[in-house]
Amino acid sequence: MKQGAVMLLAFAAFAVLGCEEETSAPVANPAAEKAVLTLELTDFTYSFRDGRHAYGHKRRFIESAGLGVVLNKGRVCVHNGEECAEALVKYRIDPSSVLEQKDHYIATKQVTDSITVDYWGKDDKGLDIRLHKVIRVDNKTATVE
Repeated sequence: MKQGAVMLLAFAAFAVLGCEEETSAPVANPAAEKAVLTLELTDFTYSFRDGRHAYGHKRRFIESAGLGVVLNKGRVCVHNGEECAEALVKYRIDPSSVLEQKDHYIATKQVTDSITVDYWGKDDKGLDIRLHKVIRVDNKTATVE
């Protein structure tokens, strides 16, 4: 498979096919020094398509300090970091709230692989935010470190 096709598959990891925000009212805390943002990757499923092991999952961005965040860039790397795809995104996570995205997936030709998911952005005070997750896959199993 050509690298362009690999990149296209990886970009699908950033497709926002279903975004939902929880309905609880966000609580802003302007006194907070910096936003605290975490990323949860859950509900993994497995399929084999187009010659690749594909792992569907849900992404939850959780802000817990009371400052909003805008993520503006994302990257997924597969094949132990040798193949990466980046995408410009615009994900707003309001203060003290959760942004949940369903129907993401990552795909690799490798039976076992170390896959990274990274996001960059800024909080409402203009401070840099970075998220980094490592997913270890082994055949049909995916584990987040």
